Amino acid sequence: MKFFASLLLVLVSLNAKASTQQPEKIIGDNDLVAVNADGSNIPAKYKNLLDAFGVMSMGCTATHIGNGIVLSAGHCFWAEDTLTKDQPCSDTTIDWGVRGDKKAYLTSKCEKVLFEQKDSTGSDFSVFKVSPIPTAAVGVELDRKELPGEKVTIFSHPEELPLQWSKTCVVENNSDKGLPPEAMQHTCDTNPGSSGATIIDENTLKVVAIHDGGHLTGPKTGMNYGTYLTDKNVHDALKSLGF
Repeated sequence: MKFFASLLLVLVSLNAKASTQQPEKIIGDNDLVAVNADGSNIPAKYKNLLDAFGVMSMGCTATHIGNGIVLSAGHCFWAEDTLTKDQPCSDTTIDWGVRGDKKAYLTSKCEKVLFEQKDSTGSDFSVFKVSPIPTAAVGVELDRKELPGEKVTIFSHPEELPLQWSKTCVVENNSDKGLPPEAMQHTCDTNPGSSGATIIDENTLKVVAIHDGGHLTGPKTGMNYGTYLTDKNVHDALKSLGF
């Protein structure tokens, strides 16, 4: 009986923790575009980035930023409030380049979660190492915080579907007080499974934040949010890795 009681407590704890995650949202009309296998239906400037996006075996989205280092959300690995380092993740795999009718060109294994955190202020990120290393990578912007009104975009795998493009949206003023206070607020469309996708500056094509979730305030109104790479723990983690 003790075993079953302990198991029940674990399940209740996991369910309670999962319920605190705010799901990704479609804000307004659904702007998601299923990316063709050859990327011919999206702006040409994004094509060299497409093989850097992956679908994780637990249902989140990942982005390779170089040297086998990958970004996603902290809650994808059940991160805690405090910054945690060097966590095992060998049960997680990532399929890269899945879009249209194209299968993955590479499947990587997660070797170690180097840094992870999810706290109440809006720091929800993971940085992990994979092997083999994807052929494409997206650069990161660590020294400048994206400002309200600047255009951003997201590529993700909602519902573990082949790659989807959100089109572009802008960084919003932090008007939704129900979201973490330090988070980036945006209205680029996402859905469950988009967690961990990177938010990319439309002009520099560099990662400026990591998408974490959303909050609906009405049938078609609400806000999505993410963690800025200028967040101290994210910034310091990536700098320590040579970025």
